[in-house]
Amino acid sequence: MPDNITILFLLKRVDCNDGVSSYCETLLTGLKANGDRVVIVSGPVTSSEKTQRRRQALESAALEWIILDHFRPNRPSGKTVKIILDTIRKYSVDVMSPQGLSLLPLSFMASKLSGKPVIMNYHPSIHGSDTAGMAKRKSFKERTFYRITATLFTPWKFIALSKDIIRFFREDCWISPHRIEYIVAGIDSDRYRPPSVVERKAARDLFQLSDTTLVCVLTGRLDLNKGHDLVIEAVRQLRVSDPELEIVCLFPGTGSYAATVEADAKKDAADTASFRFLGFVDDDTLLKVYWASDIALLPSRLEGFGLAIAEGMACGAVPIRTPSGGSEDQIIDGETGFLVPFDDAKALAARIHDLADKDRRQRMRGTAIAHAQNHFGRQTMIAKTSALYHLAKSAAH
Repeated sequence: MPDNITILFLLKRVDCNDGVSSYCETLLTGLKANGDRVVIVSGPVTSSEKTQRRRQALESAALEWIILDHFRPNRPSGKTVKIILDTIRKYSVDVMSPQGLSLLPLSFMASKLSGKPVIMNYHPSIHGSDTAGMAKRKSFKERTFYRITATLFTPWKFIALSKDIIRFFREDCWISPHRIEYIVAGIDSDRYRPPSVVERKAARDLFQLSDTTLVCVLTGRLDLNKGHDLVIEAVRQLRVSDPELEIVCLFPGTGSYAATVEADAKKDAADTASFRFLGFVDDDTLLKVYWASDIALLPSRLEGFGLAIAEGMACGAVPIRTPSGGSEDQIIDGETGFLVPFDDAKALAARIHDLADKDRRQRMRGTAIAHAQNHFGRQTMIAKTSALYHLAKSAAH
């Protein structure tokens, strides 16, 4: 590989408990291990005592992390532009890597003034309480905004972490296929692996789960987008249709709607037995959550990839998820997992019940593990992304 290079990562904000920060941690740590250098400029950072490890990992991976409290990248001030240009000069930055469409105006301006190429990532996310509208296609107004932004401030390349994002780039943003690089999101496949019999038993014991309990996990922020409400409703339906089925759902994660989600899940004693909120858990505990689980759930309304499903699959939890971003990369329906329609608790309950059959679950478990091992290794993601950065540097000269 050519001489190592320096990449400037731009983030509008950093929430240390979400998938974007997890992706950045994996990528930046890998780039550093390969000898590349990274500088971060971001807006406000949200972290807590429990998420401090991830913040420290990002800080450790970067030469410097510059945090701007009043960061408006879609309407950049002269001061912000100066900070970006000073950073480019100070660290001899070769490539800029904005993480989001809203950062394109700032990146484009800095690129014109510095001559440095731009490679953009897109991480779709939605928040709020309008669950009915979350899974719908973007409005005409939104699509128009995307098209204008992508056309006026076109970077050298767009990275698509999933096939769904490729479709979004082409259909909603009208981005030319030759500007899109498909680099599927990766996970630490050395860490996320199937447990031994002893490790599995220890994990179940840790969470006081019996051998006969069907254990589901939904990992992610406690936002209404993730579909915790659908899991709760599906399990309540199963308690009625199959009262002999012993089922427990583990919910690791925190978020702005934590109180709302927990209140919905604690209507009676049966709910308290079925739904366990673990809060933000460290990496070692999360691994044990996956090892203890039979099924990984993600009935979300919008995703960019769904790293938690890839992690769960690698650990042997059979996935059930909606057809949002990452589903085409992860699910061969009926083989590596199941797809269910958006906002359909009845369909979700039916698929969970299908996987209560241990023989069927074991067959699908093997294909899920093999698929994750073959497609979601972090080294492939890191190598392809680094190679793209190097190619951008060479093309700019």
